[in-house]
Amino acid sequence: MLLFSAGSNAARMVLVFGCHAITRELPKACSMTAQRFLTYLAAVSSTALFCNSSWAGDPPAPLINITTTTNGQKRIDWIPYPAAQQYRIFRADDLTQPWVEDASGNVTGFDWTAPLTVGQSFHRLEVLPLSSDDLLVANVLNRLAYGQTPEELERVRAMGADNYIKEQLAPESIYENLSIDVVNTNGGWQYVTATGTGSSSTLYVYLTQAGEAYIDDIKLVVGTVAESGVNLVRNGGFEAPLATNDWTVSSNHIESAISTAQQHSGNASLHLVASSGGTTRDSSIWQTITPALSTSQTYTLSFWFLPGSNTVSGDVTVRLSGSGIVGTPGTLATRLVQGRASIDDLRAWHVLHAVRSKRQLLEVLDQFLENHFVTQYSKSSDYFDIYYDGGIRGLLATQLEFKENQRWRQALLNPQCTFYDLLRISAESPAMIIYLDTVNSKGNGSNIANENYARELLELFTFGVDNGYDQNDITVMSRAWTGWSVNILDYTNEYNPFALRTTKVLPGVTNNFNSVSNLAGVWSFQYKQANHNTSSKTIFPGKTVPARFGPPYAGRNYQLALPSRTGTNGIADGYDVIAHLANQPFTQEYISVKLCRLFVHEDFVHGMYDYTAQNLSPEGQLIRQCMMAWEGGTPKGQVRDVLRVIFNSDLFRTHSGSMQKVKTPLEYTVSAIRALRYSYTNNTFTADTDGYALVSSASGSGATPLGRMGAMFLFDRAEPNGYPEAGSSWISAGTLAERLRFIQALLHPSNFSGVTRPTDAGTSTVNPVALLKLKLSGASWNDAGAVADYFLGILFPGEGAANLDVYRTAAINYLNDGSADSPASTTPFSGLNNASANYDARVRGLVAMLMTSPRFQEQ
Repeated sequence: MLLFSAGSNAARMVLVFGCHAITRELPKACSMTAQRFLTYLAAVSSTALFCNSSWAGDPPAPLINITTTTNGQKRIDWIPYPAAQQYRIFRADDLTQPWVEDASGNVTGFDWTAPLTVGQSFHRLEVLPLSSDDLLVANVLNRLAYGQTPEELERVRAMGADNYIKEQLAPESIYENLSIDVVNTNGGWQYVTATGTGSSSTLYVYLTQAGEAYIDDIKLVVGTVAESGVNLVRNGGFEAPLATNDWTVSSNHIESAISTAQQHSGNASLHLVASSGGTTRDSSIWQTITPALSTSQTYTLSFWFLPGSNTVSGDVTVRLSGSGIVGTPGTLATRLVQGRASIDDLRAWHVLHAVRSKRQLLEVLDQFLENHFVTQYSKSSDYFDIYYDGGIRGLLATQLEFKENQRWRQALLNPQCTFYDLLRISAESPAMIIYLDTVNSKGNGSNIANENYARELLELFTFGVDNGYDQNDITVMSRAWTGWSVNILDYTNEYNPFALRTTKVLPGVTNNFNSVSNLAGVWSFQYKQANHNTSSKTIFPGKTVPARFGPPYAGRNYQLALPSRTGTNGIADGYDVIAHLANQPFTQEYISVKLCRLFVHEDFVHGMYDYTAQNLSPEGQLIRQCMMAWEGGTPKGQVRDVLRVIFNSDLFRTHSGSMQKVKTPLEYTVSAIRALRYSYTNNTFTADTDGYALVSSASGSGATPLGRMGAMFLFDRAEPNGYPEAGSSWISAGTLAERLRFIQALLHPSNFSGVTRPTDAGTSTVNPVALLKLKLSGASWNDAGAVADYFLGILFPGEGAANLDVYRTAAINYLNDGSADSPASTTPFSGLNNASANYDARVRGLVAMLMTSPRFQEQ
């Protein structure tokens, strides 16, 4: 029998044992009240009676899985209760007697065994859950953030989860100064350093795209300190003419020359001029370093770079042949802002914010918007094919994605940011205009408007599928978007949709002044009034809000009438449409559902709840509360108002809201790095990534973790419905194997027992030994129990100790197993030198084992 008593957090199970078997008959000598009799019947028939729980949404009491009496032992086996801190078995020989903890048996994991005694006994299972405060801390760090870091876990426990929620709901108040956001202007020289091994003695210098730039003071020295020692590069200061015994110039860089017009030091620099991007020796300026470099030696490369005036020119790259030292100037933000970034640069920048930012909720919401208002890098790149070659197409397509993303970030920093604000950004986005084919949609004359954007605007961005509209509404609405297109505008007109195409040309252009590829400007939203359908339009004719919405919505007429508009006035059709859609109850419901799927669990639905029903589910009640917050704001639809409702709800805060979701590939990889990321005093970390190691390649080959774990290609999803929140979409035998593969590579030592570290985690690094030595006293470094407890605590803060007991036992056994040592040994963990490779390997293996467990896949 399973009971949950009113006013108590303890889940209870009553079992009746006879001498050798479970009693199934009412004891003759037992005097029982009607209530006890019902309880007894529930026990022997394996059913449950529930009273009111202490919180709405608490999970049901533990399900008894097995009860046996064999070989003189009685055993109770149960399904784990979420976040159980302790399980205890109580006994009463008579139900009229008080319950006493049964000390005759032992709880191991999720079962209890004890000698079978003569006579009849009653037993009750009691669960002490993890405290609600600790549980809420884990929930907010798993939902409002990309998982906990050890430091954030400590900080949020100290400040309280509610204060963390308030902090994250006001990102503009959180000081942020990330190095990846520093933008270097074109006005000065940029210094670049890189350290690595001597993979080859051939040094390449090239521009990654056609264009021009300056480079000076190239130096390569032994060791890790830039410019310290003998410079191994000949004529790296370019004070002497280029000569074949120093530098060899390939055909695509043949216009490059020594220049006295610019110099970082001395009298000259190398003016790089490329007709096409370089990649290797035959498309670069190169030299062979003598004497030859050693593949086992560490070297540091440094140089100074001055970007050219060509706004679409690529970066300069200086590197050794092979995979050794590569130097590329400019922060990620510099390349993104200047339009010199690849799609993988944008992806890396996005991932690094998820890993490093203090504004974690802002990062989660940014990804939500990117996934809700889907656009596709590849389609934008294809669109630019009519004007540009391959390299520049990719840069421009990346720039569209970045600018859209930046506008969302800026909007979310506004305390009164509304859904309309976000919807408008999406509608005006050149990436969206291209993606859903508004770019060439015409409604003038006999032209038929393209319906793609109108359909997805209703189905996926506002109302939700089959929720308050029909095909006629899509057809009529599509005419409102005719004329919304893109063009290359002067930089000063970037946000002027009525501006004409720029007439400015790129530096160095001497002919074909009207060719788009020769124009200097920025691709932006342009309204082409000649393409617009100028007729009047009636959308949702005669439609009223269904009765299921209840007051204040039910019965409202939501017809939208657009008058005939000509000239530049026609642009107002589109703005009137999004203003009308943004606050309709269908939109309020659908967006609230998607936010609840993101922050609570995946089982919310749209278009189904009857908000007037007496037995409305807790999920339906929460959506209704979100809609009321949306409707009651001034202005309506403030995002933070809706989020406060969700974060204050019982469904978010209680035990039933914990570990209800499966991490997406992005959430899983980022949370794995964050879980082990602690700062040293020199502003370095025990775990880090360059971002590129996680994101899928621009070719879409799926060769990196996010691709292998489920084809998650950031900024490049083909389907407009976004990546799913449902865990079933991400979990299969193959994708689980890829998650394991990533973790094993991430935790693998750099070189242990002659095995080179796998490349599946790229340059991402973690050092769990350094972490535990920072957090545990020296006396605990060789204590297997203390080490196991520390990692269990930081990896699974939302799980109780009782449920982690099995993990703890396995962890301790793993640490004491020397079979994988080099060489294999029987030395227990307590006997290892904690500075040894074997100690490091055992700790890394333990953490890898825990991170590949089912619990770490959940949030």
